[in-house]
Amino acid sequence: MEYFQLKMNIIDDKDGFYTILIIYDKSECKIRFSPKTKELKYLDTNKLTQFIKLKEFQLRKILHNKRVESYYKGFQLNFILHDGLPDVDFYDRTKITVLDNTNNKFIVKRTNTKTNNIPELFTDGSFNHEKNVGGFAVLIKTIQGEYFINQIKTTRKGNNLIELLAVIRGLEYLKNENRIRVTTDSQYVIKGITGWLHIWKMNKFYTANGTKAKNITEWRKIDKLIKGKYLEFEWVKAHSDHFENTICDMKAKSISKS
Repeated sequence: MEYFQLKMNIIDDKDGFYTILIIYDKSECKIRFSPKTKELKYLDTNKLTQFIKLKEFQLRKILHNKRVESYYKGFQLNFILHDGLPDVDFYDRTKITVLDNTNNKFIVKRTNTKTNNIPELFTDGSFNHEKNVGGFAVLIKTIQGEYFINQIKTTRKGNNLIELLAVIRGLEYLKNENRIRVTTDSQYVIKGITGWLHIWKMNKFYTANGTKAKNITEWRKIDKLIKGKYLEFEWVKAHSDHFENTICDMKAKSISKS
């Protein structure tokens, strides 16, 4: 997959619309966008405009996820577009998200089918506000169907961070495995690994809001752990009686209370 690094610069705002100058190499084009109505208008007809139109799905993901208060005249951001086809299943959480990084090309796709005969990693995290202590659980199911579980207490704070720590520990346990399926109830973990991480790396870990991404140290660890790997990610709704997720939830909560 080929990636293209562009730059956006908000040069004007009027009547709820922001005029955004987009620059790629020595080419420029302008668009107007309303964060409130999500209306997007193209102000030019040159080659860069045509390229942007082909990548509108990707551009809209950036513009829609960008916080309203981060829209202001003078805002600048480097951003990334790629030559992959629009993913119509992007928002479908029932799909399995595949990250094929076996050749370090970071290919992401979605499928209905799970791969057979690969180790499975189940994780969950919890934070006890009364004791100001967190905990997470890592459950591994081998190809032979055997289970191994570990629960870890942590003084680190934040639900998203603790969910991320759980996956890091699980991938460390499975560092010698090249094909792994990860099941989690954390969209932060799945979207971060399969969507945001590769873009953050190219943009010095700045987000679309112009601020530094959170938990950069942990994301750098993830980046090392997924090199050369084939990973499948399955999202499960928390407290939905999913067997392994329920066990991880119980273990994470118990260790955070101990």
